[in-house]
Amino acid sequence: MAEIAGFSLFAILAILLAGVGCLLHVIGLSVVYWIVSDPFLSGAGSGLWQQCNLFRCYPYRAELIPDYWRATQAFVIIGLLVGVAGLALSILSLIKKAKLIKLLAAIACIVAAGCILLAIIIFGAETRLSRSSQWGWGFILCIVSTLLFVPAGILNFLEFRHSS
Repeated sequence: MAEIAGFSLFAILAILLAGVGCLLHVIGLSVVYWIVSDPFLSGAGSGLWQQCNLFRCYPYRAELIPDYWRATQAFVIIGLLVGVAGLALSILSLIKKAKLIKLLAAIACIVAAGCILLAIIIFGAETRLSRSSQWGWGFILCIVSTLLFVPAGILNFLEFRHSS
C-alpha cells in the first residue's frame, strides 16, 4: 500500500475528503441560499434558518415552519455532527493504529453522507419552486459534501481492510 511520510495514502485521502466535506457542509447549511429568488435582480434567498431580501434577514417563526423543513434541519445537523465525528476518528486512526477506530471512521462518514442525503431528498421533494426561484448554492454545497463523505468512508473502510 502506498505511503506518504509513513502514513497510508488511503488514510490521508480520507481525512482530506472528510475535512473538505465538513467545511462545505457547514457553509452550505448556514447560508440563506438554499433557494434563491430572482438572483440577478433581488439577491433574495431562503436558507434553513432564515430568509433574506436585499436589505434585511428575517428568522422563520417557529409555528410556521412545516414538518419537512424541521426534518431537513434535523438531518443536516445530525449529518454535521456525525461527519465531524468521522473526521475526528479518521485523524485518530492515523495516530492510533487500532482497527476499530478505522472501522468507526468509515461508518461515521457513510452515516453522515446518508443523513445529509436524506435531508436533501426531503427538502428537494417537498419544496415547490416558483418560476422566479431556483436551487441555491448552499443547497448545492450540501450535495457536494455528501459526494465527499462517501469516498471518505470507502477509503477509511479500505484502510480498515488493509491494516494489520
